[in-house]
Amino acid sequence: MIIDLRTLKRSGKDQTQFFFEYQPEAELCNIPSAVIESPIKVTGTVDLTGEHSAYVEGEIAFTISGECTRCLKPACQQVVATFSEQVEQNNEYGYSLVNDKINLVEIAHEAILLNMPVNLLCREDCKGICLNCGVNLNDDDCKCKNK
Repeated sequence: MIIDLRTLKRSGKDQTQFFFEYQPEAELCNIPSAVIESPIKVTGTVDLTGEHSAYVEGEIAFTISGECTRCLKPACQQVVATFSEQVEQNNEYGYSLVNDKINLVEIAHEAILLNMPVNLLCREDCKGICLNCGVNLNDDDCKCKNK
């Protein structure tokens, strides 16, 4: 989604709200055997802060599904995160305006990457699989002689 600051200025407003959903790119998820389910939901506001600058803040919600990193059972995790960015023309350290337009998908991508869990777990206390006998420790006791 693109926000055009010139259109916002012409409307006489200095703030606008946004909501959009989009399909994620497959390479956005860096957890093995997991994917980001569609759609990603993004909500927030854009506040004008100057002639060629704006402050963007909002919330992103997405679901990751795949195999549990510890036990390989099906797993699903909902992620909700906030983001905030100052967007300026020729911004050396952050997002830059391009023709007074803000690309909110770029900001959403960064929020996803920053809030991506390291592991996808079927449950928080997942015990995983015994490295010796292969039993799922969530379902059964270890069958190993060497405990």
